[in-house]
Amino acid sequence: MHSSNLAPLRAAASDLPAAVAAALATPAPGRDRVLEVEGIPWASLSWGDASDPPVVLVHGVTSSADAFWRIGPAVAAAGRHVVAVDLPGHGRTGHWQGHHRFAETAADLAAFVRAAGLDRADLAVLGHSWGAMLAAHLPAAGLRPGRLILLDPPALPVTGMELMTRDPAERRYDDLDEALAAIRAVNPDWAEGDVRAKAQGLTQLDRAAVLSILLENGDWDGGLAALADRAARDIPAWLIRGEFRTGGMIPEAAVPALADRIGVEHVITIADAPHSPQRTHPEATVLAILRALA
Repeated sequence: MHSSNLAPLRAAASDLPAAVAAALATPAPGRDRVLEVEGIPWASLSWGDASDPPVVLVHGVTSSADAFWRIGPAVAAAGRHVVAVDLPGHGRTGHWQGHHRFAETAADLAAFVRAAGLDRADLAVLGHSWGAMLAAHLPAAGLRPGRLILLDPPALPVTGMELMTRDPAERRYDDLDEALAAIRAVNPDWAEGDVRAKAQGLTQLDRAAVLSILLENGDWDGGLAALADRAARDIPAWLIRGEFRTGGMIPEAAVPALADRIGVEHVITIADAPHSPQRTHPEATVLAILRALA
């Protein structure tokens, strides 16, 4: 069965459990924490009861934990302890150490997960974009989550990733108002919370970090090689993706190889969604995440 035979997912708030829909509609702020691990002051936001099964959310390049301002509380309302991190060179963590290779940053992330007491058999890790690439590399770094969820990991040559370095919605800003105006101009359909989260992230990022991440990791393969590594082969993995024609970063030709590795039933395409469906299609994104966690 080819992945294109699966109908893209559409969803409304009525398709979600009532508590989840309510949390998505009126998101609770996350609890702030800073935990220093091996010289990195990891900032994070969390939602839910710490005794519940943990879900670690990992953002994309130029973003921050605030990108999950709606997704975090919604997933927590489904009975999960959700922790969203600010990766090095981003958000309030800052402290770029030059660990720009996927495997290096994944090792740093694994150290944080262990130090935070989240390394449990029922751990799930969800990463978006760069964060999805890091999630795929966690098993080789010695961290074995109960499941991996990759949200639109780019499957593009480095020349495609290089285009991001010239995107006004992805560059460093020193002035928050200027960043807000740039994000609103490019994304008029975003909720104000997403505009503010992204703009704030653009004032916090380390530009050298972003350039090295985008340009010095070679071609991006959607996490395929990392998922095929022996360390990851028996870990259930899910792919949630936007549609390439509407701005997703996984070309249709790259989907079958990923589906062959994780199982075609573990590939969820969100109808008409771009690269960041959590911003434009939050209901469908949350429904897809809940299916992956079930």
